[in-house]
Order: sequence, then structure tokens, then C-alpha cells
Amino acid sequence: MPLEMLRKTPSESEGSEWTASPRVPEKGESIQEQQPETHSKRTGSSFGAYLNLICVVVGTGSLSLPKTFQQSGWIGILLVLVCGIIGAFTGVLIVRCLNLMDQERARSFNQIGQAAFGIPGRLVIYVLHMVYVVGIVGDYIILSGQSFDRVARDHGHDIGEIPWKIICASAMWLACISLKQMSEAAVLSVFGFSTSLAAVTIGVVQAIIAPYDSNTTGANAHHQATHEAANGSGVAIALATISFSFCAVVVMPAVEASMRRPKRWGAVVGSAMGTVTSIYLIVGTIGYWAFGDQTKSPFFDNLPQNAATSAARILISLHVIFAAPIIAASFALEIELALGITRERLGRWKELGVRVLVRTVFFGAMTGVALAIPYFGDVMSLVGAFSTSLLLCVIPAGCYVRLRGWRQISWIMRISCIAVAAVGIYACVLGAKSAIEDLQTDIANDN
Repeated sequence: MPLEMLRKTPSESEGSEWTASPRVPEKGESIQEQQPETHSKRTGSSFGAYLNLICVVVGTGSLSLPKTFQQSGWIGILLVLVCGIIGAFTGVLIVRCLNLMDQERARSFNQIGQAAFGIPGRLVIYVLHMVYVVGIVGDYIILSGQSFDRVARDHGHDIGEIPWKIICASAMWLACISLKQMSEAAVLSVFGFSTSLAAVTIGVVQAIIAPYDSNTTGANAHHQATHEAANGSGVAIALATISFSFCAVVVMPAVEASMRRPKRWGAVVGSAMGTVTSIYLIVGTIGYWAFGDQTKSPFFDNLPQNAATSAARILISLHVIFAAPIIAASFALEIELALGITRERLGRWKELGVRVLVRTVFFGAMTGVALAIPYFGDVMSLVGAFSTSLLLCVIPAGCYVRLRGWRQISWIMRISCIAVAAVGIYACVLGAKSAIEDLQTDIANDN
């Protein structure tokens, strides 16, 4: 929507509400064409939105945090705090962008890109969103399949890793095709958050009880673990991985659109990012303290391989099975809305059939990624560098400045947006380079 159509309410403050003037139909455009159907209905609670965000963000990201501390050193604590603040800041910016537009028409991330930068902006966000979803859900399939395979083999049942990945992908697919709108994901979010919290708790307790021990003998013998205050060469890839671990911005428009009380969005996103930051700091600091330069990703591989660790693997696998459908559905809903796949247009059963077909094809592609690239840590770093750094930092700041107008925002907001965008570009360029090099090294070593 052209910026000239926007008007402000009497308040001139930075956080003032914006509304959109009614748009005059273009030549040949009907009133019905101005008002496309939407999947979203504001039936969800603020607490449900809070759980949705946490379920999407926390989980596998926490498993990689000790490794990112090993890459960056103790300065990783600062990186986690910075990314947590950025996550909350850009979460607010995204909804401000939506409020700068026609609120009856715009409730998706790609529409923000189109309003700010036209069709090219929409296409760029579509591509980055797709890369993010395929990458993260594929990563979840990798993690859950490997975890169930590990537990099964430890108990004498070896059916192979690939069958487990297919089983996990099938469970995610079933949950995804059942979601009509984001407010229906509350049950998945409750189970997802509960299982991830239990898994992380088990992991942290195990790390405290059984940290590195230089006096260990036999097969588990290893040198004294060491720690660094800061490792400049590892900061970029660590920042990229941490940004991946905080990126919920792609689902935020859909989550906010499901809230009965959208004015509470700032408190919801702030509370969610605060909770996630606290969990990440606990896991990262304790995991790095316990295993130092020997830290692995996922850090469950550092723990004693006992019944408690097996339980934690199962719990985190259940978490990603609950979380993946929410992430996939957020993108699927945008595709279906763009293609006009709604019950109002197609009818109940035809809409269901087309929705199942679209999401089946999409999950097939993501499962293919999971089967082709079984390198959990490297995939997480590469996806984080290439897509989430831009989605979390650069795009929200750029779209907000473009829609609001450079002269209409305060100098503090200008500096904040520039700083956030700079962090994203830094993590994207240098982090992607390091991640690709690590992935090539691992593939070469396996061959």
C-alpha cells in the first residue's frame, strides 16, 4: 500500500498507533478483490501466544548453545543477551509495520516486504522464509531421527537412522495438516514447551553432576578442558547460530493475528524472549563450563550415556515434533492464502484436500533435505547465517524505516535499526562463510 494512504492518530510519539485510510479501488478492481480471505481469527489468548513463541524458539537452539560458547568463548554470554534483545525489538517492529498498513488486509511477513519494497521485497522474504522453514524443519527431522535411532540402538533395536527420520517427519506432517490457524497450535505449544524444559533440565543437571574430569581413565579419558574469554575467529559463526536460536520473527505475524488482545503483544514478545534468553544462558554457561573446548553439538553427546540422557533425547525429539508443525504451518498458511486456498472459496472438503496436498509436497521436500544433509551442527549454523540473520535483524529494521519514514522516527530508533541491521549483515556474511567451510570439512572427513 502506498505510504501516502497512511495517516497517524493525534499522538506523535514513537509508539503511537497508525491506521490506514480506505483505499480507492484501482480501475477494473472490484470491492471483493480488495478484501481477500484470511485464515486468521482472533480467538487465541496472550498466554497461548507466549507459549507458541517459546515452543518455536527454545529447544534445539539450546542444544547448540554450549558449542557456540566453545566457538566464541565466554563472550557468548554477551552474544546471547544481544540476540535476546534484538529478538524482542524486531518482534515489536514487525507488528508496528503491520499497524502501518491496512490491518484488515496485512497480517503476514511477506506483505510487509511488499508494502515496504514492492514485489521484489515480497519475493525476497518468501525465499528467505522458505529457506528458513525448510532448513529448520529439516534440521528437526535430522535431530529427532538421530536421537530415536541412538536410543533404539542403545537398547538393542537397530532399524536404521533413515526409517526413524521418516517416522518423525510423518508425525510432524500429520500435526501440520491438522492446523487450520495458529490459535489451534496452543496444545502443541504446551507439550512442546514442557518436553523441551524437561530435556534441558535433565541435560543441565547431568552436566553439573558429571563435568569434564582429567583424571578419567580408559575409553573416556581426555585432557583437562580449557576455556577462552573470547575467540574472535569464532564470533561470527557463533552469532549466526545464536540468531538462528532466537528467530521466531517469521511466525510472529500469524501468532499476533491470532490474539484476542493484540495490544498485549509487546508484553508477550518481551516475556517470551526474556524466558528464552534465561534458558539459553543457563544451558550455555553450564554446558561450556562443564566441557570447555571439548563441547559437542548437540551437547547431549557430552553427557554420560545413561537412562537420564536417553530420556532427555526422547524428550527433545518430542519437542521438535511438536514445534516443527507450528513453523511449517506459518509458511503454509501464507502460501495457501496467496493461492486462494480457503474454505470460503473452495468449500470445506475441497479446501481440506488441497491443503493436505500442498503441505504433503512441502513436507516431502523438507524430508528430502533431512535425508540428504545429516550434519546437525553445521546445518544449524548455515541456516542461521544465510536466512535467520537477515530475517531476524535486517528485514524488520529495513521495512520499518521504509514504511515509517526516516524523518518520522527518532534518532535513537535510527541508531537502533542501523545497529541491528549491521549485526545481521555481519553474522550473515562471515557466519555463512565459516559454516560452509565446516560443512565441507565434515563431508570430506566422512568420505
